[in-house]
Amino acid sequence: MTINVEVYYSFQSPYSYLAIDGVYDLLRKYDIELLWQPFSAKASGQQLPPTQIIPDKLSYLFEDTKRFAQESNLPLVFPEGWPENEFDPGRVTRGALIANDMGILMEYNTKVFHKWWGLGENPNDENFMNELCEELDIDLGDFLSKVSSSDTRERVKGIYKRGRKLGIFDTPTFLLDKERIFGLDKLPYLAQRLDKMGLRRPSK
Repeated sequence: MTINVEVYYSFQSPYSYLAIDGVYDLLRKYDIELLWQPFSAKASGQQLPPTQIIPDKLSYLFEDTKRFAQESNLPLVFPEGWPENEFDPGRVTRGALIANDMGILMEYNTKVFHKWWGLGENPNDENFMNELCEELDIDLGDFLSKVSSSDTRERVKGIYKRGRKLGIFDTPTFLLDKERIFGLDKLPYLAQRLDKMGLRRPSK
C-alpha cells in the first residue's frame, strides 16, 4: 500500500536544502509518494511584517546548518547579508510546479538547491535559469513562459493558503496522515513511523 507524504519546503530555507537528499532517500526506501508543496509567503505575494532577528538564534542557525552540511559532505554558502537580504524566490518556486508537471521535479529541486545554497548563486540572475534549463535539457523560453503565467502564480498562492490552513509555519514540514512533522532533525523519526506502518521496501 502506497501512502502520500506531503513535503512543504522552501528554496529560501537552508534547512530545506539540507533535507532534500534525506527526503529522496525515504522515497527510495519506503512505499510512499512524495507530494511536493513549494511553500513561500514571498513567492505567493503575501506581505508579511518583518521578522525580528534574534542574534543568538541566528548564530545557532549558522552553527547548526554548517555542522550538518559538514557531516553530510554538502557544500553550504549563505548569501551575503542573509537573512536581512535574501534572494527573491518567486521564479524558482513557480518553476517547481512546472518541473513537476514535466516529470522532472527531483532533478529540478536538486539542481536549484545546489546552485542557491551549495554554490551561493542568485536565482534571479539571467545565467541561473539559462544554465538550469540547459542542465535539465528543457526549452528556456517555453519554461519561462509557463513559469510567468497567471495560472502558475495562482497555484503558488493556493499552496501557501492551504499550507497556512493546515498550520504550516516553517519548512521543511511533512504531513503524514494529516499530522505535522517539522524539521530536518525529524527525518529519522519519520523513517521510524514509516517502518512501523510496514512501508519499507524489500531489500534488493
